[in-house]
Amino acid sequence: MEEWRLKCLGSAGFQIKTDSGKTMNLSETNKQEIQRRHYFGLCPVCLKIGEHNACAGCILVFYCSKDCQKADWKNHKVICKTLTKIRAKNIHIFHKNPMLQSQVANALSVSLSRDLSQYESDILTHPRLCMVCLTGNQASLKNCTGCNCVAYCSQECRNEDKDLHNSVCSDLNNLINDHRIDLQTKSKVDNFIPPGSDSYHPFSLVANMDNLVKEYINILLPDDETSFKENQMRKLSWQLTCPATVLYNIEKANIIRLDEKEKLEIHIVGARKAEVELARSWLLFPARLPKLKKLILVMVGPELEDVAGTNTFFAQEYGCDIEFRLIKKPYHMYERTKKFTEPDIVAALNCGFIFYKEWNESLNSLVRKSGAPLVFTEYYKEDCSQNLEKLKDHCKTDLEVKINSQPNPFQSRTAARLPAGFTLRQYGRKNILFSNDFVCVVKRK
Repeated sequence: MEEWRLKCLGSAGFQIKTDSGKTMNLSETNKQEIQRRHYFGLCPVCLKIGEHNACAGCILVFYCSKDCQKADWKNHKVICKTLTKIRAKNIHIFHKNPMLQSQVANALSVSLSRDLSQYESDILTHPRLCMVCLTGNQASLKNCTGCNCVAYCSQECRNEDKDLHNSVCSDLNNLINDHRIDLQTKSKVDNFIPPGSDSYHPFSLVANMDNLVKEYINILLPDDETSFKENQMRKLSWQLTCPATVLYNIEKANIIRLDEKEKLEIHIVGARKAEVELARSWLLFPARLPKLKKLILVMVGPELEDVAGTNTFFAQEYGCDIEFRLIKKPYHMYERTKKFTEPDIVAALNCGFIFYKEWNESLNSLVRKSGAPLVFTEYYKEDCSQNLEKLKDHCKTDLEVKINSQPNPFQSRTAARLPAGFTLRQYGRKNILFSNDFVCVVKRK
């Protein structure tokens, strides 16, 4: 176990071989600096969290003190002058109308003659407005003291949002605190791979994501502070949510005896760059399945990019040969090629079948004649159920629903914020998302 621990904490990263035989570090290929994000409750200079004062010009950036505001002026003035001009004499650029965000973003981008940074985009998509009535009158606004990520102009608005906000307040608090930690402390799970096992233990015994990452982090970081360990657990949950979701729900659906498999092929459909960057997370399969000797992961999606000029690469861990194939096509087009191989499992994670018409031609292909199960996930239960109905409408055969649109215990524990004013409150929907929040498993009858 100590050897595994040192490997995870080391700098070697995830070693792969390309189809030309070249050895390279996939972690280094995809290495990126932490992107600074904007939270109006987080001072951009000293990173203090709390109730801060707005820049009097743009009223979009907030500082804990005049000293911090002065220290940031060299950076902030680049966008402040343009935003102040756009605001003119209005209470706030987005007062009662946050839907102007894209229009303002375009104007700011033109003014700067470049694309906006993530931080600059955040300033526009997460302005300090009343969560309920969307007023931008800063004199009337008070932050929620539990998270400092939302604000209210009155007790009436606070009461109206009480139940919905209480369901996400602690997650928003984690989000803003995690970002502060990310900016101050280097992560220790960037090179994480799961520890192997000599014997099979049903994944269902783990029960949920919190148990899984807690077990790993307590072994990996026994002496670190609790707040940092919790931060690393959430970060690790985001890395592992896709393979853990597939592994757990396939076991639960009882379609395939994974513990007996020596060879396994999984098609990850709708894959993008992020899936390639987290390719090592799929080592969870051979780590938990000691009989597995060959794992083929086929990532399929028109938005995929090659890795260092190749679309095939290999790794070996736990006595298992792992092959990654990148197919830059929609799934139905890949199915028609000579390179197509029949999968044991198909996965479409955070899929959005109902939102993107590009899925339409591929939906029937996702449900294999071989009986291979399809695992798909979504952010909201209602959308997951509607995805199932659309899948039924587009399939040329009847489906057997093995798991019907239910909460996924292996969802990510790192939240993503939705833009201010996104009209979800009226439907009782949260203003944050978790990757793989709801899951459904189907197969051909």
